[in-house]
Amino acid sequence: MKSFLIISGLALWTIFVAITSSKSSDASPTVVTGQEPAKRQQTSAKLAERDSSGRAQTKPATDAERLVTARAIIESAALRYEPSAVKDIRPWLLDTDPEIRQAARDGLVMLGESDAIPFLRDAASRLKDPAEIASFHEAADLLSLPAWSDSEEARRATAEIVSEADR
Repeated sequence: MKSFLIISGLALWTIFVAITSSKSSDASPTVVTGQEPAKRQQTSAKLAERDSSGRAQTKPATDAERLVTARAIIESAALRYEPSAVKDIRPWLLDTDPEIRQAARDGLVMLGESDAIPFLRDAASRLKDPAEIASFHEAADLLSLPAWSDSEEARRATAEIVSEADR
């Protein structure tokens, strides 16, 4: 029964993340992943247009463009399913935009790496909104749950499936 509740909770959280992520992402531009926000800003400054005097003219990204870029990077990292992807998502946890912070939190949950727990807890300690703090702690708690596949129930179910296949 306990396993069922854990699995149900994980399923509901996954559905929630999928629904909230798909509502707000219209189109994801192609972006270079694996870069931290500061590196991306340096790269965009180097690629800035030049005016007639040869000086760089920087165009600040709009909030919408920045949100789309952040979501694309976070989603790409989360879908790699590698422990190193935590490093790509981590800088976005303390972004000034609450939607980007939410996307980073959801990306870490989607990634499912327990390495993200201390980063979620640290970010929660630096936030001011009680609801957002609670959501970061909830995400950390979810990642700290034991995997069903490591349980005795899972081993019995796997053994049963394998024995039925051998018949």
